[in-house]
Amino acid sequence: MANITKRKDERKRFLSWVCIIYPESAPANWKEIVGDLKIPWACSPLHDRDIRANGEPKKPHWHLLLSFRSVKTYEQVKEITDKLNAPSPEECRDTRGQVRYFLHLDDPDKAQYNRADIQAGGGFDIENALKASVTEEEGILDEMCEFIEVNWITEFCDFNSYVRKEKPNWRTILRKNCFYISQVIKSQRHKQREEQMRNS
Repeated sequence: MANITKRKDERKRFLSWVCIIYPESAPANWKEIVGDLKIPWACSPLHDRDIRANGEPKKPHWHLLLSFRSVKTYEQVKEITDKLNAPSPEECRDTRGQVRYFLHLDDPDKAQYNRADIQAGGGFDIENALKASVTEEEGILDEMCEFIEVNWITEFCDFNSYVRKEKPNWRTILRKNCFYISQVIKSQRHKQREEQMRNS
């Protein structure tokens, strides 16, 4: 069989691509340019606290994920990223992992960024991309229980208000486990009353 040399654009065809956007070089309307593509997209919080291995700060930047509905070649995507004055795009094989990287969720030694600062458009589902695994969910439930115990939370409404305002990454898991958490809080309330009665 004859060897056929594949062109670069035939070797790299993916649905999702990622690139870096630098504030000082991106056009002022770069988000409008992305929005006009009419595709799902997500942009990280501004990474302005990243540090290189030698201890020097990295230039502030955004990570932009473009999720096409059909496969695109490197050349097709580069036409878009060139309009954003962005470095060469890279294929994205793991959309969920990329969105988690926006916040450095799996690398606690790196600067941690706020989930609320992720921007998205075109119907990109951030909640689904950041959905916790079973192990992560168990860990968050343990954190919730410890918070309830340490802070003597005795009313579900107080805990729910705290989660909505201060812990958005707990919100989905709280709603999935309302009965369990309400029972923990109820038990805490009874425990507090018993201790008050013993000490009165």
